[in-house]
Amino acid sequence: MSKLAIHDTDILSEKLIDVVIRVAVGFKVRNFKLKATSSSFEEAVSKAIEYSSKHIVRVINKQFYCNLCGKGPYTRKGMYLHLLRMHKYEIKNMVREELKEIESTINSN
Repeated sequence: MSKLAIHDTDILSEKLIDVVIRVAVGFKVRNFKLKATSSSFEEAVSKAIEYSSKHIVRVINKQFYCNLCGKGPYTRKGMYLHLLRMHKYEIKNMVREELKEIESTINSN
């Protein structure tokens, strides 16, 4: 995988915010396609999405709780809106850091 510039990582993580939140709450992800990318890069992005989405939501008895601030319970839609409105930049930073970590792991091999 080619080395991503900080600016590129920032843009990519911004675009992945909605995708991560949708995956976390169990919504369908529509029209998400990485254009002209290598399979290793797509795999890295998928891992970043998977890791980030698992760490932002907790489900207890079919009710959603925010792992970032502890608030809840929420409905699926309420959780989506809470994350988007309150934690957008935290999620962006989480995705960006995960992308950097995956990139460094791939580049060191």
